[in-house]
Amino acid sequence: MQFKKIKNKKHYIYTVSKWEIKYPNRLLCHWKVGQEGDWVLTDDEHVCQILKRAKYGRTEIVRTICGTFDVNADVSMVAEIPENIYSFSKSNCYKNFKERKDVTSRELLFARYIAKGDNVVTAYLNAYKTENSEYANKRSQSLLKTERIQSMINEEVRKILDEEGVTPNYIIRTFKLVSDLSERDTDKLRALESLAKISGLFDTEKKSEQLTVFAGFTDEQLKAINDGQSKKLAKATKES
Repeated sequence: MQFKKIKNKKHYIYTVSKWEIKYPNRLLCHWKVGQEGDWVLTDDEHVCQILKRAKYGRTEIVRTICGTFDVNADVSMVAEIPENIYSFSKSNCYKNFKERKDVTSRELLFARYIAKGDNVVTAYLNAYKTENSEYANKRSQSLLKTERIQSMINEEVRKILDEEGVTPNYIIRTFKLVSDLSERDTDKLRALESLAKISGLFDTEKKSEQLTVFAGFTDEQLKAINDGQSKKLAKATKES
């Protein structure tokens, strides 16, 4: 465990799990909103304490054993102890945050809450044990832009669907059943469109034309689809 001794007192950097064992009833907030004396979350999801928060003119600073940071600057705090914590840290780990492949335990919780239907702010507040909704909104949007979180949410959704028996085969079979048995043209078209999207035929706008040619539709029928004239399409289909 990393620590730095200041005036004969040891100040530590904790992992989130170890901090929760030591302080089970406390809430965490992000370092940019924490006040002096608060335990805060770094951008690489470690925990340290704010030693000083102050304003110098228009500049507001936060000092921890990870360094001194301009609260309003585009910088990130990571769990590293520099030689001089009193100089401004210029570290920006946004690229690492965005491109990191490993999912942390908090990110996994966040993805699970999203998959279960929570909105992004509620999911973040529950996963990260913070009460700052404004920050939770900003941070959750950043998380959702990363590939690892998108993949994790998709994986969690798949698990939930599997538990309910909603497999890809089931979805395709149900769409086909609607297409085959529905009496309304609009329902048939929606089911066919969904099946076409699943099969990859609608990857681009031109794919709709490919679908029409593939289905054997005439130019008149194609125009009817583009114009949204489902009744005209149905009539042309019956006459062909």
